[in-house]
Amino acid sequence: MESKELSKKLKLILNGKTYVVIDLHIHSTASDGSFTPSEIINMAIQKGLSAIAITDHDNVDGVKEVIEAGVLHNLDFITGVEISAEPPPDYKEFGSIHILGYGFSIYDKDMNRALERLRYARTNRNPMILEKLKSLGFELSMQEVIDICGAGQIGRPHIAKAMVEKGYVASFDDAFDHYLGEGKAAYVDKFRLSCKDSIELILDAGGFPVLAHPGLLSSKSPQLNENKIEYFISHLTGMGLMGIEVFHTDHNVEQTEYFIKLAKKKGLLLTGGSDFHGALKQGVELGVGKIETYDDGQKQGNLEINYEIYRGLSLAVERLRNRDEQLSKLEDNFCYSFKDKLLLKTALCHSSYINEVQPPNIADNKKQLKSQSQKLSDNQRLEFLGDAVLGLAIAHLLMQKFSETKEGVLSKLRSSLVSEPALASMARQMDIGRFIYLGKGERLSRGFEKNSILADTFEAIIAAIYLEIGFEATCELIALYFEPQISQITPNGDSCDYKSLLQEMVQEIGNFIPLYTIIKESGPDHDKIFEIILNVCGIEAKGEGKNKKSAEQNAAANAIAILTKESK
Repeated sequence: MESKELSKKLKLILNGKTYVVIDLHIHSTASDGSFTPSEIINMAIQKGLSAIAITDHDNVDGVKEVIEAGVLHNLDFITGVEISAEPPPDYKEFGSIHILGYGFSIYDKDMNRALERLRYARTNRNPMILEKLKSLGFELSMQEVIDICGAGQIGRPHIAKAMVEKGYVASFDDAFDHYLGEGKAAYVDKFRLSCKDSIELILDAGGFPVLAHPGLLSSKSPQLNENKIEYFISHLTGMGLMGIEVFHTDHNVEQTEYFIKLAKKKGLLLTGGSDFHGALKQGVELGVGKIETYDDGQKQGNLEINYEIYRGLSLAVERLRNRDEQLSKLEDNFCYSFKDKLLLKTALCHSSYINEVQPPNIADNKKQLKSQSQKLSDNQRLEFLGDAVLGLAIAHLLMQKFSETKEGVLSKLRSSLVSEPALASMARQMDIGRFIYLGKGERLSRGFEKNSILADTFEAIIAAIYLEIGFEATCELIALYFEPQISQITPNGDSCDYKSLLQEMVQEIGNFIPLYTIIKESGPDHDKIFEIILNVCGIEAKGEGKNKKSAEQNAAANAIAILTKESK
């Protein structure tokens, strides 16, 4: 009856109130989960969850998919990741340490470079694991694992599932307990960031670092005592750790109570989640953790994480956002350093911010604050100018590249390149959202992710650059920013973002999220073909391409054709 006891005690701890359930530790097909990000969103809404975070291992592709598709209004969502870290020298017995990051910018370039390095290490060890299994008498190829589990980021859980499917082991746990777990016969270690680097990476991306499932540290080494764990958490706190995942599927009552007390003692935030993986971690359900059946026949999960936990986390992330951001990171992304920093800050100033509050930290000292804040205005005039500069620069670049193309085609190409979805996409690549000054209302409604605000701010920054260096030099920078998009345009003008067009179409129809699923990945590494199924608005469309992106575009184009035909 431990789950019922835990639920009762936690309600007492949290003032005896009944709260809406959340889940801040979920894995999707972007790492080692069995459900796609879109499926997780729909599942969370069906289960009545009020807030979630997708926290894939060393990967933010699933989070990007959710954000760029548009988070539904009836579900709170915060960015997340789970980074596997190397323990400090004095704590090697703890094994791999998992650091959760929340509320960071998924477009932070340093974060993405580091995660790519970690994924590369994970991918490279898979063949070595399969080779070890072969030496133990288990014939299993990477293609078989992909055929069984689907394409995507393959790791040990997928290999374990393939071993079960082929009858080599009785269960998922059996595969880890005897072959794939740390120190077992087929285990292969991999490169990890240090705990310090992992925490700093999250902080530098504007995020909130949290120690994942600390109760599992003691289960790895039964001889560990509470003092050792407390010293370790104090060590991480000195590195910048800000929270502990107190509520977790694998924590018992005593562990949960202990970590609540420890978090309060250390001044750390409480978080929690189910660590849901779908079919790749059976017995754990989204939002409620492990399901247990009691003598009276009742079934109940061992988790009930209330909304106040999410609210505390989101407010903590908001406080981090309110700090004076290192605008040098944004300047690096634009390959340009502003002489007039106030001009850049004006370009980042949304009207809602000017209307609600005076800008914090705009001036270097209190004496300058009054005069500088009076000079600051919203970015609407800069956006107006930037729109004209961009239009002329893109027209100039298209004229240069396609000297024989007709005016009508060039006009369509220019319109597609400077459309709101296209400029919002560019703004995300530049990681603009985290730097925008927004009023409270816009912040709470996630204005830093809205296409309109992102596109307008991008145009305002272009105008600010133009005012400092003139058109010719600005045009050279714009050519650099748009080179990937322009290079993909064919001489006959074939270029269209069908995914964005489909998203706009289905939003007009209703509150739908397109669901893209890879069903097949064939061919050698240098010449792969991806096949994708797209489900949206009750229809199914197929697509294929040389990479995932082109396959999704092809599927979106086919879906548009089907929906257009049905609407006639």
